[in-house]
Amino acid sequence: MGIPICKIHKFATCGETLAKVISQVCSKRFLLMHFVKKIRPIIGLPAMFISFMALFLLMKPTNVQSKQANETGGTANTTTYLPMVQNRFDASLGLPIFGVQMYGPTSNTSKYYDALQGSNATWVRVEISWASAEPTLTAPPSYQWDAIDAGLAAARPDFGGYNIVATVNRAPAWAATYDTGPINPNNLENFAEFMGALVERYDGDGIDDAPGSPVVLYWEMYNEPDSNSIVDATFSPPVGWGNHGEQYAFMLEEIYPVVKAANPQAQVVFGGIAYDFLKSDGGKFVESFLTDVLDAGGDLYFDVMNFHSYPAFYTRWTDNQGPGLLEKANVIRSVLASYGLDKPIIITEAGWHDNNASGPSIPGSPQIQSRYVVQLFTQSMAADLDLMIWWMLYDVGGGYPYNTGLVTNDDPPVEKLAYQVYQTAVAELSTAHFVKTLPTSQTGNSLMEVHQFNDNVHNRTLYVAWLNRVDTTATASLRLPVSSATVKNSITGNVIVRSDGNDGVMDGFTTFTVGANPLFIEVEK
Repeated sequence: MGIPICKIHKFATCGETLAKVISQVCSKRFLLMHFVKKIRPIIGLPAMFISFMALFLLMKPTNVQSKQANETGGTANTTTYLPMVQNRFDASLGLPIFGVQMYGPTSNTSKYYDALQGSNATWVRVEISWASAEPTLTAPPSYQWDAIDAGLAAARPDFGGYNIVATVNRAPAWAATYDTGPINPNNLENFAEFMGALVERYDGDGIDDAPGSPVVLYWEMYNEPDSNSIVDATFSPPVGWGNHGEQYAFMLEEIYPVVKAANPQAQVVFGGIAYDFLKSDGGKFVESFLTDVLDAGGDLYFDVMNFHSYPAFYTRWTDNQGPGLLEKANVIRSVLASYGLDKPIIITEAGWHDNNASGPSIPGSPQIQSRYVVQLFTQSMAADLDLMIWWMLYDVGGGYPYNTGLVTNDDPPVEKLAYQVYQTAVAELSTAHFVKTLPTSQTGNSLMEVHQFNDNVHNRTLYVAWLNRVDTTATASLRLPVSSATVKNSITGNVIVRSDGNDGVMDGFTTFTVGANPLFIEVEK
């Protein structure tokens, strides 16, 4: 959905790093992104004009004096030269949606740091623990920041300046019966005080900042809070807020003004709800949690809606055997709309595995995992989501049965096919703007998905096409009203050129063979 201004560090070599001003520029990008998305249809300005307006407002002089920091706090003066912005830059797209999940340190001390850098992701989701920062209640508070600083290090300019979604989770034992469940009412003030200190530490204003002055704007309040609040021997922990939507709303009300006081640009993100595997279906998640929060007035105290999407539950959302993410997003947006809300929506967990841990009902293979990389990010863009986090960057291991990583957890990690396809998806889609999903009347097949994009940067129209279900061996023909196109198989990397007449008929249409492997069909303007 845009050009990664926050990732200009990729141009730095020989120890050059970005100045702190880049973090400050990035901190304005969230507001710019939504301003452009709202204002462009109203005033009818062309994308390039808006782009120049954005650059005028955001860009700083290109010769910047900065300090290059290391993780231990040492600094050295450097001069960083920011690259020229390409002449087809299109700010109306906002930031690219591509993200990955990590746990623990995210700096160059992590064995996965090179994989993060090479992925070309723009976003990193990291879980941080209130319990680790404040294990003991004291007056005044005495926070232990080391683990959080390590987890959010990727936000530092010298470690990439990534856009972080920080999932605030796990209350101390003195503040909650269950660390991932409701906070004791008399400890909500303590939590708000912690949130104020946390957001201040990561606002990059030079006051009480973390080492390297990183900027973190997205603060996700718990993970899958719609999880059942009642201990159930059928399911393993965590116990969530699911039966206590009103208490979750009260928590948001307590922390929201404190977060905004610490950094007005900070975004309070609704904890990513599962909204699948519901109690009514024998699962552990509470379907009414979202509406319970909204009924309690919680809509006033979060900026960004958030959910998770896994294709294993596609039958709840779609009958075309696709991943179901697009349809699920539309349902959640309709719930918000029924309350008069039009909030940005993101996904902080989506993904698939490359091992066959559950048999044919939930099939896994390197090819299937890689197909879902393209499908899920494409559907996220079609759903007008602002970001999607692939869970995970690396295999979890430790007994977790599904290998959902883009790389292995070996030392050093080994890149999977899905990692290479992720890189391809970033390259193909980061400069593209969603136009429409082709109807069945145009595709000729109810199991075929074709999503059309416009790419002003590369002066092309792009179609992303595949045939559902993800493990199908069938193929079908797609006819598009184009004279010729370059076709790239997202999984194999094979590239061919197709033209009108290849099917034996010159009729103004070009025919393509579509199967399970998503195709990038590029048409020059």
